[in-house]
Amino acid sequence: MKVVGIIAEYNPFHKGHAYQIRYAKERLGADYVIVAMSGPFTQRGTPALFDKYSRAGHALACGADLVLELPVVYATASAQVFATGGVALLQNAGLVDTLLFGSECPDLAALKNIADRISEESPAYQALLRQALQEGSSYAAARAKAIENPAYAEILAQPNNILAIEYLGALSRLDSSMTPLCLQRQGAGYHETSLDEDMASASGLRHFLADHPQMSDQELALLLDQIPEALHASVKELIHDGQFLFADDTSLLLHYALTETQDFTEIADSNFDISNKILQNRHLFASFHSFCQLLKSKDLAYSRISRVLCHILLDIKKQDMLLPNDTCPLDAKELAPYLRILGFSDNGRPLLKQIKKNGTVPLITSPQNAKGLLSPEAMHLLDKDIFASDVYRMMLSNKTGQFFPNEYTRKFS
Repeated sequence: MKVVGIIAEYNPFHKGHAYQIRYAKERLGADYVIVAMSGPFTQRGTPALFDKYSRAGHALACGADLVLELPVVYATASAQVFATGGVALLQNAGLVDTLLFGSECPDLAALKNIADRISEESPAYQALLRQALQEGSSYAAARAKAIENPAYAEILAQPNNILAIEYLGALSRLDSSMTPLCLQRQGAGYHETSLDEDMASASGLRHFLADHPQMSDQELALLLDQIPEALHASVKELIHDGQFLFADDTSLLLHYALTETQDFTEIADSNFDISNKILQNRHLFASFHSFCQLLKSKDLAYSRISRVLCHILLDIKKQDMLLPNDTCPLDAKELAPYLRILGFSDNGRPLLKQIKKNGTVPLITSPQNAKGLLSPEAMHLLDKDIFASDVYRMMLSNKTGQFFPNEYTRKFS
C-alpha cells in the first residue's frame, strides 16, 4: 500500500491543488492521499476564505482520500513551526511513506543542502544572520544573506521553496521515515494576483473575490474557470450565500481582544517590543489590515504582525505550541497528539481502520469522544482548535445572518 501525504491550506482549492493530488495518484501510484490541512485560520494569521469542512470536501471531491486537521497552533505559525506540526501529524498516522510538496525549485538536492546548512547553525551562519537582522532585514531575507550563496539566496526568496526547506528540516528533526518529493509549482506565482494564468494562485483567487464581492455572471465564470469543475456548484453556493471571510472580518472581535489585555509578551510570535508597540497604538485601531499596516516597520514584517494579532484573537500563547527547547528532542506524538478527521472519501474509508492499527496517537472523529482518549495536554491543544472554529463560526454568522453548527454537532465531510 502506497500512501502519499500532503500538507496544505487549500485557501481556496484550485486547479494546481488538483494537479498535485492527481500527480500523486497517477504518477506516483499512490493508493491513498492523506492531507494535513489548516482549519479555520491560516499561516498568514487570517481566517481561511471558506470554512474547513467545505475545503476538506473540495479536496475529497478532487481525489484526496482522508483530510486531517492541522492543529490551529501550527496552522497559524511561522513556516518552521507550520512545517514541523504538519510533518508530525502525518508521521503519527503511521501509514504515509511519501511527503509530496510543491516548490518553485525542482532541485530537491539543492533544497536539502540549504536545509542542512540552516540546521547546522554554525557560528559563522549565526553571526551573519544576527547582523542581517540588526540591519533591518526580515528573518527570511536575513537567512538568505547568511547562506552566502547567491543561487541559494534566490531559492530562499520564493515562499514555496521556504516551506519545502522547512519540511525537509522537520523530516530530519523528527527522524521521519517519510521520503520527501518536490513537485515544481505550476501556473501563476505564489503572490501573483492575476487570473490570466492557466493555473491561478490561491492568492489571486482571494484577491479577485475581495475585489468583486458582488459578482456578475461573467466575473463568476472567470473565477470558476480556475477551479476544478467538480467544485463549481459548491463554490457558487458559498459565494452566493456570502459564506467567505477575509482578514478584516476579524476586526470587531480583535478590537475587543486588544482592549482586554495589558501585556501581549507571552502571545505566540510576540515579544516585549511588539507587545509595547501594540499597547501604544491600539487606540488607533480601525481594522485588522490597517492596524497591520500601522505597526509594520523595517524590522517588523506585516506577516509577523498578522500572526501575532491572530494569536491575540485566538489566545494562543508560546507554550501552546509544544515545541521543545534545544535540549529536548522533538517527539511527533507530543507535537501532534491526536488526528482529527475533517472528512474522508469512500475510497479512503479503509484508512481509518489502518490508522487505528498503525497510528501512534488517537484518531478523533468528534470532540465528544476526545476526553476519554486524550491527555490533559492534548485536550488543551484540541480546545484551541474548537475555540478557533467557534470564533470563525461567530464571524460567519455575523456576516451572513445564518446559523452554523458548532464543533460538537457538525458532521465531517
